[in-house]
Amino acid sequence: MAEILMFHHAHGLTKGLTALADRLRADGHTVHTPDAFEGRTFDSVDDGIAFAERIGHDAVLEVAARSARLNPSADVVIGFSMGTGPAQHLAQHRRRIRACALMGGATSADMHGSSWRPNVALQIHVADPDDWCTAEEVGALEREVPGAEVYRYPGRRHMFVDPSTRDYDADAADAFEDRLGAWLARLDA
Repeated sequence: MAEILMFHHAHGLTKGLTALADRLRADGHTVHTPDAFEGRTFDSVDDGIAFAERIGHDAVLEVAARSARLNPSADVVIGFSMGTGPAQHLAQHRRRIRACALMGGATSADMHGSSWRPNVALQIHVADPDDWCTAEEVGALEREVPGAEVYRYPGRRHMFVDPSTRDYDADAADAFEDRLGAWLARLDA
């Protein structure tokens, strides 16, 4: 089973993400949920982004790096929106990471200072269209990672997976979770 580092979005480590982590644990995975916001959550994405800007991008990345150091057997990273940056960075720079799932964000590998490592599986989930992650950004990473699984959710809003947000869509969230669960199972097969 996977040992997962799961990085939250700009709303913070919400009850919705915590519940997802609990369901992954119930499936037998170990899930760590580092909290860059130290318990704060935000109803408004703008308030969450403003807080993230106050603490700084480097602080968010340091929380991810510290979590990776404290959990040396973690081998899968999952990031949601703002959390896709730290997840992708660890996937590209930590040798023990074997898989990365990005939900609501993706950037070209060179934005993280290296190419994508060929032995790291990638799964991407994005709303289509997505106000926060462009088709060009997703397409760039998709072209750089042969075999990447990319799922687009037409007509959904950015954070459709989290019932704690206004973007939530139950059907799309169920599809996301089914695809993520099946992918994690294939990693262990």
